[in-house]
Amino acid sequence: MEAALQINVNQDYLNNLVNKFFEESLNGVTWDINEFRKRCCSNKSAEWVRRYVILPFADEIDFDNGGWCLNPHGGKGKKQMIFAKSACEWMEENKRRIDWKGKV
Repeated sequence: MEAALQINVNQDYLNNLVNKFFEESLNGVTWDINEFRKRCCSNKSAEWVRRYVILPFADEIDFDNGGWCLNPHGGKGKKQMIFAKSACEWMEENKRRIDWKGKV
């Protein structure tokens, strides 16, 4: 005879646990533009990400101004380095400011 096992889980506790894991797993992690676009921009093209996320908010997200993107203006031979945790937090807070329907 098999007995059913039932476990009650506090949803708030579970949510906090997942959020804590997520935050800790991104501490100290950096991404290039390709990883950022895959993880935060629904795999939109790198050009789309530059046009609708990086350049419109360049001054705001610039690492030198306290943001999460090193070299947001790019330029020949300059790669962007993105601090993952801060970028994810900014994207969540600012997702409504981005033109997600914009075309390249």
